[in-house]
Amino acid sequence: MLVGMETTERSKCYTNVRYPWSDIFIEDGQVIDGSRLKGVALFLGNEVSGVDTEIMPLLDEVVEIPMFGKKNSLNVAACAPVVMFEVLRQWGAIGGEK
Repeated sequence: MLVGMETTERSKCYTNVRYPWSDIFIEDGQVIDGSRLKGVALFLGNEVSGVDTEIMPLLDEVVEIPMFGKKNSLNVAACAPVVMFEVLRQWGAIGGEK
């Protein structure tokens, strides 16, 4: 699964996305063959230009970290661990639900 971190009209909150690891997973009550989605590659851009526009159409999902106030971007060092933690939590690697 290819996931970009970017604030766009297409992006979803990072906690509202399923990051599949197993060959079979459940989405909206349906059993889905996830063999083509095994694993996650996270694409991050820089604070000024974000993820390259040529990469955006290739992504399976685009996620963002909800922010309040006037700023609408975080640096990579701040946002990458937040999303990586959620991926690992969903995979059951960090004491959360799988």
